[in-house]
Amino acid sequence: MTVELPTTAYACLRFMEAGLKDISGDCALIDAELLLSHTLGWPRMRVYAEREFTLLYRETVALSEAYMRRMCGEPVAYILGVQEFWSLEFDVSPETLIPRADTETLVEVSLTTLKEKNSPRILDLGTGTGCILLSLLHERADASGVGVDVNAGAVTLAQNNAHKLGLSGRAQVIESNWFEHVPAGQFDLITSNPPYIPAADIEGLMQDVRDYEPMSALDGGDDGLAAYRLITESAPQYLAPSGYLAVEIGIAQSEDVSRLFVTAGFEDVTAHKDLAGINRVIIGKKS
Repeated sequence: MTVELPTTAYACLRFMEAGLKDISGDCALIDAELLLSHTLGWPRMRVYAEREFTLLYRETVALSEAYMRRMCGEPVAYILGVQEFWSLEFDVSPETLIPRADTETLVEVSLTTLKEKNSPRILDLGTGTGCILLSLLHERADASGVGVDVNAGAVTLAQNNAHKLGLSGRAQVIESNWFEHVPAGQFDLITSNPPYIPAADIEGLMQDVRDYEPMSALDGGDDGLAAYRLITESAPQYLAPSGYLAVEIGIAQSEDVSRLFVTAGFEDVTAHKDLAGINRVIIGKKS
């Protein structure tokens, strides 16, 4: 499916911005810039310097196809095949959750925690693109880690991202249903951004999330806490003495998840806010 676009770069940008208002809201201009810059292989802001640049026919066709995919609700990250996270570029696919800025809070909290650890070992559960584990390894050249995911496609994608970022030598990515195939040994830090949307709330999610992102990465069971119960109960046996567990949480889940940490025997359980002031990460220390 295509639509006829204007022939010049800036006119294309404004045409797409107007058309994307309903689907992209306040992000319509950003989405239009991303689609245009990706199609032309330009930095995002170059269009403002070369407003009268005339697109080739093949560029117009490719841009039109990308625009219509977004108009149908497909997330921009899946259209482009990449998403920036922690100032790094990660390949993405419909088999993985799209990395989001909220999750950078988990990276920030984890890095602060790891300051007291030498050559830390990290386990990332439900690694998806590998964005959490690989961002941590990028910041800590002495760290190594294991990422696990139940989805074979996600495992391959995370492995490719590790190679792309030059981290394959310190990052192992394996197929595992949570802790099922985690290799023996103890970790200084376990991280996870598990599915946490209550099943009844899935239908109310935004279209580009509900219809395109993998349900296994969204559905947290009846109350949204199913994965947290499993993780908090099992994590202590995989943590080194004084090791930490850090997880991302959804809105209004802070008290419930903190309670699960305490029940599992974790100490110094604290909540950390994201840039919007919402409790986004719970971390606790192995007793």
